[in-house]
Amino acid sequence: MTSNRIRKIATYVMIGLFGIWGITRIITGYLSNTNQWSVEDKEQLKKMCINDLGGRAVRFAQETEEYCSCFSVSITNNFSKVEYQYIELQSEKEQNKEFMPVILECYNEYQKAMFDKTSLD
Repeated sequence: MTSNRIRKIATYVMIGLFGIWGITRIITGYLSNTNQWSVEDKEQLKKMCINDLGGRAVRFAQETEEYCSCFSVSITNNFSKVEYQYIELQSEKEQNKEFMPVILECYNEYQKAMFDKTSLD
């Protein structure tokens, strides 16, 4: 009699543990997905970059497009979404300190492309 009771309790405990494990997996999966860059996020970063460049984005449209694509790829490859959002909350000086090493090659290419286009006009 006690053997059956112990089996029932063990069965309920196992079911409870599997239930908790399943819920934990669902929550963990959701949280990890919110930290991943989506295609829309990457496109939004690119648009934000273009908007931030103002008049240069108009005068150097193709160069700006290439730079902002490079910027978006560099940021999303080197920072998680949460890391990026955290850095964005910091001062401009701190943002530059974190972002510049990652986007430096993109930035240098953009400066060179603008210089080359200006010197050809």
